[in-house]
Order: sequence, then C-alpha cells, then structure tokens
Amino acid sequence: MPDFVIRAARESDWEGFYPFLIDLDKPLDSLEEPRQRFNSKLASSLHGVFVAELEGRIVGIAKAHEWDEYLMSGRKQIRFSTLSVNPDYRKRGIGKALFEHTRDWAQSIGATWFEWYASPSAVEFYRRLGLEGVSCPQPEYPYFEIQF
Repeated sequence: MPDFVIRAARESDWEGFYPFLIDLDKPLDSLEEPRQRFNSKLASSLHGVFVAELEGRIVGIAKAHEWDEYLMSGRKQIRFSTLSVNPDYRKRGIGKALFEHTRDWAQSIGATWFEWYASPSAVEFYRRLGLEGVSCPQPEYPYFEIQF
C-alpha cells in the first residue's frame, strides 16, 4: 500500500507546489502573480491540479486543463501539462499515481482525448506505463494521446 496520498490541490498548498514550478516554468513577474494564477486554476472546472502528499509534505504535482471543446460535437481535449516528482521520492509509484489520477479526472469530466507532449527525460517513464508517443515537429518531444 502506498505511503502517499494523491489529492486535489488546495490554496494552502502553494508553498509546497511552487518549488516544482521553478525549473519547469520560470516566473516572468512577481511571486504574487503566479500564486493568483494558481488559485484561479484551482477554482476553475477547466483545470485539474493535483498533489502527491507524503507525511504532510508535497512530493509531486500534476496539472491538466481543457484544451478545446468542439462546438458541434462537444468532444473535449484535455491537455496534460505538468507532472513532476521530487527526485528524492522517485521510483515509488508517485509519478504513475499522479498520472493515473489526472487521466481519470480527465475521463470523469467527459474528455474525448487526454494528450500531452513529453520531455526527452520523461519518455522512458511513459514507456514503462505502456505508452508510446509519436513523432511530431520536435521529434525529441513526442506526442501522446489516450482516447476515451
């Protein structure tokens, strides 16, 4: 049984969430601006923001958002945009659990597609999950898609 919990992020998680973003998404403005954007995403039904918590500490994060909803068919694309696990806690199933939780969230809100581009360092992780990306204009960043 895992010793961590995957749950929806809360406003009070900002201090634990922010350090994961420093390497992924360098802030271009004050630290207060990203906090406000974080809180607005938490309040939006178009965003899924999740954390992995272990002994009261955030050890991983995941984010996804609605990319598009087709006007005529209502088909919905969810873009998986962030998955990060503290290096000290990798190889414990946390990344897999965050990925599965986010994928399940996408399916639960009626997504037709769950899609993302993987960084070169993440490709092997997705292969271990049984997923294979396809080449795109930047071949080192393969495109992945799950249809529901």
